[in-house]
Amino acid sequence: MNYSNCKVTVLGIVVLILTLLWAAPPVHAATDLIPIYTPPAGGVVYVLGAGFATVSNKYLPEANYVHEATTGTMEMVRRLRQKEAQKRPAFALFATPDAPRAFKGEGEYGGKPFTALREVAYVNSSDIYFVVPANSPIKSYADVKGKRIGVGSAGSTISNSAFFFFEQYGIKRTDFKVVLYNYKEVVEGIQNGSLDGGFLGGSYPMPSYTELSLQHDVRIVPVDEKILQKVTSAHPYYYRALIKAKSYKGLENDTPIYGFTTTLWTHAGVSTEMVYTFLKNLYEHREDIYSIHKAAQKEFVLETLAKPSSIPFHPGAEKYLKEIGALKK
Repeated sequence: MNYSNCKVTVLGIVVLILTLLWAAPPVHAATDLIPIYTPPAGGVVYVLGAGFATVSNKYLPEANYVHEATTGTMEMVRRLRQKEAQKRPAFALFATPDAPRAFKGEGEYGGKPFTALREVAYVNSSDIYFVVPANSPIKSYADVKGKRIGVGSAGSTISNSAFFFFEQYGIKRTDFKVVLYNYKEVVEGIQNGSLDGGFLGGSYPMPSYTELSLQHDVRIVPVDEKILQKVTSAHPYYYRALIKAKSYKGLENDTPIYGFTTTLWTHAGVSTEMVYTFLKNLYEHREDIYSIHKAAQKEFVLETLAKPSSIPFHPGAEKYLKEIGALKK
C-alpha cells in the first residue's frame, strides 16, 4: 500500500469512529444526576433518602438519581434554589417547620423568598429528645444558662427548633454555649463529658438514645405542657408526644416531648411528568422502602401521604395524590 492509500485508509477509520461516537447514545454526565438531598448521616430521614434513590433507580428505566447528604435544611433549600435557577430537577427531604420560613424568606432565610418551593408528599415524623446525664442539674429547658448544649448541625431543623423552644422559656442563644454537633457527636459529647446536654431526633425507639442509655445514665428533659399546647396550636407542623416510663433504660416517668414532621420537596420548575412518575414509583414500591426502614411502614401510607403543609403541592404530586385518593379531587 502506498503512502496516499494509507492516508485515505486512516482517514476513513477516523471518520468511522467519529460517526459511531456521534450516533451512540450520550453517557450521563455527573451534571445529569438528579439529587435527593437529605440531612447528614445518623437519622431516619438520611436512611429514607438513600432508600428513595435506590428504589427510583431500581424500577425507573431512565432514572439517574443520587442521594446527597447535606449539613441540614438551610443547605438543602440553598441547593434546591440553585437547581431551580439552573432549570434542573432535584428533590429534598427536610422538616416541615422550615418550609414556610424559606418560602417567605423569613428569619434565617435572609429575606430571599423561595416561592418556587413545592410539596411532593409527607414522609415521616421525628421525635426530639433533649438529653442530659441522669445527675445533671438541668431539669427544664430553662436551666441551660452557661451550659454546653449540642443543638444539631448548623442550619438544621434540629438546631432551629431547639433555639425556638428555648425562646419559649425566655432563653436566648447567648445564654448558653451553642455547640453545632450532629447526632453522633452529641452522643460522644455526653459520653465524654464535653457536653452538658444535647438534642437527638428520630422515630421511637430511637437507636441513638437507646444505645446511649444502655451505656450511660441519661434522661430526657420534659417539655412543659403549657408550652407544648401553645406551640402546637400556633404551628401545626410541631406535635406533642409522650415517652412512656420504662420505654428506655433509666426512664422512670412519662416524659412529654415535641417533634416535627418531614416532607419530600421539590421546586416548581421540575416537570409534572417527572414528579408524578417519581412519587408513583415510590408509593407503588413502598414495600421496598418499608424494608429499608420500618418507621416508613407506619407513616409513608395512603392516610398521611397528602398531609398538607402551608406550601402548595407540585402539580405532578397533586395529580398522583388525587389519582390514588390521598387528596380530594
